[in-house]
Amino acid sequence: MSERPPSLLAHVASLAALALLLLLSIVVSRIHLGTWNTVAGPGIAAAKAAIVVFFFMKLRRSAPAVHFAACFGLAWLTIMIVLTLGDFLTRLPVLVR
Repeated sequence: MSERPPSLLAHVASLAALALLLLLSIVVSRIHLGTWNTVAGPGIAAAKAAIVVFFFMKLRRSAPAVHFAACFGLAWLTIMIVLTLGDFLTRLPVLVR
């Protein structure tokens, strides 16, 4: 395992990208974009997660078993989100008297 660690420039670039995405998420939360706020928030979060997964967790250079585990985790997260949305969207409104 003679793998070289990432350079200082790579760490600074990832920090700058994460800080920029943090500022973008703050700006998007303060601006009224209508239904695009619902798309922009998870999109920015997915970009931040991709930076963390590929740079800090080194998923690109990991073993195939780790790739399988990451895909399985992503599939499970997708299933949970779909089931939650299915439950939420099919509920009838409650009338309060």
